[in-house]
Amino acid sequence: MEDKENKTIFVDMTNDPQANKFLKTLHQAYNERVKNYYEAKGKELSRFIWSEKKKVFIYILDVFSDNSASSKTSILFAVPSKDDDKIFYANLVNETNNFTFGNIFDSDPKTRISWLISQKLLKKEFTVNIYNPSIFYTFFDFTKEYSSENIKNPWIKNWVDTEYKSSLNDLKKSNHIEPFPTLEKKLFVDRYHFDEMLKTLDDNQFTDEFNQCLFAYEHEKWFLCAAGLGSCLEHLMEKVIINYNKNGYPLLKRLGKDPTLRDYLNIFRKEPINLEPRQETYIKMLFMARNSVDHHNTGYTSKNICDSLLDGIRNIFNDYYSQSILSKNNSKGD
Repeated sequence: MEDKENKTIFVDMTNDPQANKFLKTLHQAYNERVKNYYEAKGKELSRFIWSEKKKVFIYILDVFSDNSASSKTSILFAVPSKDDDKIFYANLVNETNNFTFGNIFDSDPKTRISWLISQKLLKKEFTVNIYNPSIFYTFFDFTKEYSSENIKNPWIKNWVDTEYKSSLNDLKKSNHIEPFPTLEKKLFVDRYHFDEMLKTLDDNQFTDEFNQCLFAYEHEKWFLCAAGLGSCLEHLMEKVIINYNKNGYPLLKRLGKDPTLRDYLNIFRKEPINLEPRQETYIKMLFMARNSVDHHNTGYTSKNICDSLLDGIRNIFNDYYSQSILSKNNSKGD
């Protein structure tokens, strides 16, 4: 990838066998640290940017070092990806071979990145997407197979440990200052859990609403997330009713204008949905949870509420939407 406004040219190394092997071993080590050491599973995995099927771009940037026999060190970092895992490489050893850069400690890669930004060797808009806990440095050469373990083990340990502690602190208190702009997201939804649902619904408006909720979740805007997920719940229940209406059950006319939760539940109780009391209580609890999020809740409480709402959307889709597509009413009348 080439950024014409920067001197830096990152080369996509993903198809290089050695680089690709390194990328895969990194991901494996990452998940082992997350699952085996931190014993993270389920909703806890939202704290980790590369857990399970989430994707990242790995960047390796060689720069000058006045403390190495090879006169170089590597800055390592990750950027979230919506597509595939990839690994990129750039060499800025010549551009950074000067007194000012050489006097920045190798062990301070964030300050070195700030210098690269100031010299327009890295674009500020690019660095905004750098995931802060992933920033690391090494004197080892990733292109040499015998060095891969020496890079992988300390990097992954530092990355995952920093990530865990950062998310833990962020759920307890508010913002902290970064030395340069980096990715603000601290939590990461496993979007693939919802991909099939959105594909089946095939509704651009619902998809847009839901994606905005995920954006709010990942940026810890809990009040906005909960309000949006509540609207998605109502929208999904409405789509269930519309499907039954299309299949011969005249339910839509009962809904009226500006329907409330009570209106949705009144229809869900009747044929052909036949909502059971326990399920009705569950749906009511979801909406009560939506209304309980406020700006005074702790991050833990608000996150758990939004997690419950996400589960609720998935459960209503699984329990009611599929059936609403398949059901046919062969009788006439209401």
